[in-house]
Amino acid sequence: MIKRGFAMATIATMFLSGSLYADTDVSHNWNAEGEHAALAVFKATYESLGGTWKESAFPSTEDSQASAKTRFLGGDPPMVVQGVLGGSTADFASAGMSADLSAYAAAGNWDEHYPAGLAASGKHNGTWVSVPVFVDTVNWLFTNKGVLDAAGINEPNSWRDFMSSLNALQNAGVIPLAIGGEDWQETVAFDHVVLAAGGASFYDSVMSGDLDAIGSETMVDAFAKFAAIREFTDEGKAGRSWNDTNNLVVSGKAAYIFMGPWATGGYGEMEEGKDWSCRLTPWSETVTALADGFHFLKSDNAEDQEAQRLFAAALTDPDTQIEAAAAKGTLPAVKGADPSKFSGCATKAVSRMNSGKTVTHWNARSSGLKTALKDTVTAFWNGDMSAAEGRDALLAAVKSN
Repeated sequence: MIKRGFAMATIATMFLSGSLYADTDVSHNWNAEGEHAALAVFKATYESLGGTWKESAFPSTEDSQASAKTRFLGGDPPMVVQGVLGGSTADFASAGMSADLSAYAAAGNWDEHYPAGLAASGKHNGTWVSVPVFVDTVNWLFTNKGVLDAAGINEPNSWRDFMSSLNALQNAGVIPLAIGGEDWQETVAFDHVVLAAGGASFYDSVMSGDLDAIGSETMVDAFAKFAAIREFTDEGKAGRSWNDTNNLVVSGKAAYIFMGPWATGGYGEMEEGKDWSCRLTPWSETVTALADGFHFLKSDNAEDQEAQRLFAAALTDPDTQIEAAAAKGTLPAVKGADPSKFSGCATKAVSRMNSGKTVTHWNARSSGLKTALKDTVTAFWNGDMSAAEGRDALLAAVKSN
């Protein structure tokens, strides 16, 4: 996933030479309450099949993947690496680090278990190398309804209404918009302004690296809108983790946060729709989505390969995946999930995906595009560039990546 800011778990990494002997551990950054609950579901099924659970937890996807690459080069890779499937996991496969899961996929009939688009996210050049487990819809606006009610404000349905509400909330003495101090948090917020400026097709073009779209006046408008919301954030945002930022909304110190579905666990016993709300970008019919799952790393050791087979079986079990998705507050990747089994935010995601336009989120795009986007967005957000300079900086960064 795309998160940072948790205390790093203590791990022991042993570097070996020669053949690859995996430590059969699961390398991940699922540390939030809902994510941890989902991981426990997969763990239980894996152990029921005879597997022995080990894990290495990290504060971010980048840290987890960097450790996995280092360990692979040292001859001691983890069994799998959890993360968004796409650009960054493709880097493992391109470097020859990935396990070939073809035999497991054929035995488990994986191509029939998954929609075609999600099956593709688990493959590299047609070969299964990863297991998709969740579909995450990222472009959520979380709101503390009590804060809005106290200020006499209705939930906004347009960008104009949203901006008006920010001003009214600031006058009421609360933090209108909570944003943390990490590049990925800033870029998640940027998603919403790109959708406000140009809609789904424009968003998709930008995130595909279309130079005409990136170099357009619509992109200037997106940066101008992004700059406009900056004055409605708080001075404590620098370096703040996403969960601490989310707690500002949970506690009623702030009204809004742009965040992914992992934020839902923070609202605990509060009632969605009454005390707080989760809404996909209200000023667009778009869903920005990505596949989250586990990428399997190559090992020459027969025992490690058997552990991988068992873990793959646990991950692709439909009942297990659906239960884990419900625990995390997201959607399962496998076919056949009954929408009536879900509630709250997940139900809204199903409805929007069925009626709106779904585009691939930037975190499932190429590593070069992600780097260019996040670096430019954070430089703009924390600097003094004009909107046109922001557009030009992004265009230059994408060209150089």
